[in-house]
Amino acid sequence: MNNFNYFDDFNETFLGLTNLNNINNKSNSNMLFGPYEGYVNGNLFRNLYEQYKNYQPARLIPKNEKEEMLLNLNQMQFAMHEMNLYLDVFPNDSNAMNQFIMFRNSYNELLDNFQRKYGAININSEFLNNAPFGWAMESWPWDWRNL
Repeated sequence: MNNFNYFDDFNETFLGLTNLNNINNKSNSNMLFGPYEGYVNGNLFRNLYEQYKNYQPARLIPKNEKEEMLLNLNQMQFAMHEMNLYLDVFPNDSNAMNQFIMFRNSYNELLDNFQRKYGAININSEFLNNAPFGWAMESWPWDWRNL
């Protein structure tokens, strides 16, 4: 399993994209944040992120394996979506496309692993082919009795 743990540092993996300097000419910034750092900052692109005053994003610490898998899935989906938006503006950037493919493949693997272990997370999931309907059997976040 290619698990993108929230404590791992991916910054060395995600090298700069060719068109980032066209967006903003900050000197240190033709690199991407790693998926976790981009997720908590709300921006995958280093040269577009501006910290608000002394704000420091909270460290997201899952309480169990299911929450950790959801966090990993969410951060990979965020990174994939950010790259998709970038590619809408710069469709010929092959480095960005390679990053998008890597994020998408990782997301799909994480999604498959989560659904195999915990059930469907999307309405179009192949894991919703049985009765009773999968979500009817799960506890809901607001159902405190199942904690």
